[in-house]
Amino acid sequence: MRRAVTLIYNPVAGWRRRRKLIEVVEAMNRRGAIVTLRETGGPGDAERFAREAAEAGGTDIVVAAGGDGTINEVANGLVGSQLPLGVIPIGTANVLAIEIGLPTSSDELGALLLEGRAREIGAGRVNKRFFLLWVGAGFDGRLVHAIDPVKKRRFGKLAFVWAGLRQIVFPGGPRLRVSDGVRDVVCGWVVVANACHYAGKFRLAPSVRFEDLGLVTLCIPARGRLGLVAATIALALGRLERTRGVDVLRGPSIHIADDGQDEVDPVQVDGDDMLTLPVDVECWDVSKAPQIRLVMP
Repeated sequence: MRRAVTLIYNPVAGWRRRRKLIEVVEAMNRRGAIVTLRETGGPGDAERFAREAAEAGGTDIVVAAGGDGTINEVANGLVGSQLPLGVIPIGTANVLAIEIGLPTSSDELGALLLEGRAREIGAGRVNKRFFLLWVGAGFDGRLVHAIDPVKKRRFGKLAFVWAGLRQIVFPGGPRLRVSDGVRDVVCGWVVVANACHYAGKFRLAPSVRFEDLGLVTLCIPARGRLGLVAATIALALGRLERTRGVDVLRGPSIHIADDGQDEVDPVQVDGDDMLTLPVDVECWDVSKAPQIRLVMP
């Protein structure tokens, strides 16, 4: 059976990533797929293209080719449509691909997109926007906000390393107040996680299973230089969730705000600079609401 594929891709990628995209498309073509390409030109395009594909009909699967931010947009465009979401990871960190164990072989990935099973996943919502991986404020919110898009395209992960070093060298981030309705925690860095991995293969929250319903909130008291260094070392060792002084909240809803500050603080959503504080984060119950269906191994 010939499958109709709408492939939404972010053209801002190096030649190696474009080559990967071409190889996966060729693998799908060899299996008889009819692939329609939609190239994004800016923020919001991927979500709009996905919604248009769902509303127009005639598409069997929508595939997002890009980084975690592009995948986030496409997922938001498909919510409630029942169309499966496929992923070709050609971004910088590709955390979602690591999280679900996508094959690295272009031919195997092409076969998976056409023949794999789509599963309903437990997502989260932040200010009524869906996310697949995490929401972060404080240290990593400011880090993502500070990244130069040109340097990100040119240097990839090194752009994140440079931005992170600047945050450590020039500390003094915000005081955040995080509440789950029972406890109030003051910290300098907070991540609400729907996934185990973070910033590549680092294990942020080993207790989290991506396919399960539920979020874990890590409140990290790091604002000064030594605290940030200690937290990043713990993250690199996969021990941040179990580090002394890190508060772990597991409630279904989280409110994050500045603790009495006037300045606007950025919030990263699935690795992209999307919102500013305050935000409300909630676990999205797929049994009672529109689902996101993801093609997984």
